[in-house]
Amino acid sequence: MELLFTGGRVLTMDGLDRIASGVAIRDGRIIAVGDSNEARQAVGPDATHVELQGRALIPGFCDPHNHFSMTTFEPVSVDCRIPPLAGKPAVLDALSAAAAGTPEGQWIWGLGYGARHENGGWLTRSELDDVAPNNPVCVMDYSYHASYANSAAMAIAGINFETPDPRGGQILRDESGEATGMLYERASDMVHHATMRSHIDTLGPEVVADLVEQNALRHLSHGVTSLGDAVVMPESAEMYRIANERGKLPIVVHQMRGGNGFFGAPEAAANGAFLQDDVSDRLRGGIVKLFMDPVYPSSAMRVCHADGEFEDVGEPYYGQDEVDQLVLNAASHGLQTAIHCLGNRAIEQALNTYERVQREIPRSDARYRIEHFFFADPGQIERAASLGVIISHQPAFLYSVGQQFVDFIAAAGLTIPPLPYRSYLDAGVTVASGSDFPCAPVEPLLGLYALTTRNSREGDVIAEEETLSPLEALRTQTINSAVAMFRDDEVGSIEVGKRADVVVLSHDPTLVDPEYTREITVQQTYVDGALKYSV
Repeated sequence: MELLFTGGRVLTMDGLDRIASGVAIRDGRIIAVGDSNEARQAVGPDATHVELQGRALIPGFCDPHNHFSMTTFEPVSVDCRIPPLAGKPAVLDALSAAAAGTPEGQWIWGLGYGARHENGGWLTRSELDDVAPNNPVCVMDYSYHASYANSAAMAIAGINFETPDPRGGQILRDESGEATGMLYERASDMVHHATMRSHIDTLGPEVVADLVEQNALRHLSHGVTSLGDAVVMPESAEMYRIANERGKLPIVVHQMRGGNGFFGAPEAAANGAFLQDDVSDRLRGGIVKLFMDPVYPSSAMRVCHADGEFEDVGEPYYGQDEVDQLVLNAASHGLQTAIHCLGNRAIEQALNTYERVQREIPRSDARYRIEHFFFADPGQIERAASLGVIISHQPAFLYSVGQQFVDFIAAAGLTIPPLPYRSYLDAGVTVASGSDFPCAPVEPLLGLYALTTRNSREGDVIAEEETLSPLEALRTQTINSAVAMFRDDEVGSIEVGKRADVVVLSHDPTLVDPEYTREITVQQTYVDGALKYSV
């Protein structure tokens, strides 16, 4: 099968950032890149011809940090986001309506609740008992670092008056010692695990495979052709294998293996338990994910108060020796690691770990990653660059909750600007831009808008000096993200020999005013030269 694109603006994202006008494809591989005539000469008369008419052709977006397995069950869950729901009472009404149509004893799963939203507030066990007296209920916080459960859900998960807080988690309790239903971090794992297990078993493999395919098609509609699932638990891996076996995985998924629970220590993964995760061309492995610090009640930070005094707040998930050993074990099996770090103390631990591991198990191309890197000290950026650490970042947060970053950084007395992309690139760091969906919006074009305008949802310009050019921003979402997933030899740029994962955009984002980037649309998405999405 041959495919021909002509008459467009081909943003190759190659090492020279060449602009072409034509691309030829055969059997899913790019065979020619140049002007339109050169591309025509590379294929026969029966090639499928796409006349771009000035539109842009770019490499498929690579999303290196996405929670695909979390969003796969959205169609059979309750949308608890604020907005579109007006607030906590509306969320409880939605859960009540779901319970009225759900068989007794079947789990109800709510997703995306914002307890910290001005119209939110903590959901309690008694409130959830009232709206769903005959069903176990689990509502996930939008951050996914907390959940809210009713009495039935906690009973199934084995949470009672005597249950101790797990290390790295908290079961919030009332004055009498009874659990309120609010579960932080690792305390949430018990309920989350039971919820996902129940959904897989209740729906069955055919429905699960269809849900995976539907979610993949949603991502393809935004131009995402490959992604990394940022925490793959046993249930997530089972779900992907079900879809893969049935030919319903149309994008490439990299399984970033965690522990048995969402926040669990990835001891088995680091010890090589999942070396067979390269299941197929579509389902890949080879990377271990671990959490260094929480969201609730605080990230692992060293804050500076107004009087100049420093204070350590929040607790890392691991001591230095513990995380060192996990990463050393992973490195001894040739595995890549990605460490979730929000606060500067967590970042410091991760950098210490990578420095030690590179010293003891030197590797020329380890591509160690730190996910988020939100609240760093300036010197930590330089240190990340010197160690060759990839920063896996999520620019859509600038748009969705940018002012929260401004407020948090000011309150913590930090001297770094919010989400300082320009500083990262100027320091020589490889930055890979993903979504963290559903914690932030999935659309790469929204991330591109944020990177090139620094605009928040409210219209505030946040740290304008950290703005990137459209081409720089696109590189973080394509070739840099492919590098972060060890896929740059296959995808991430439009070059001869690479796979034909390409996207047709309505306009060239390097030619329009960045303020209009949000008006650009994805019009076609191809994976291996096959059309997977078209408007």
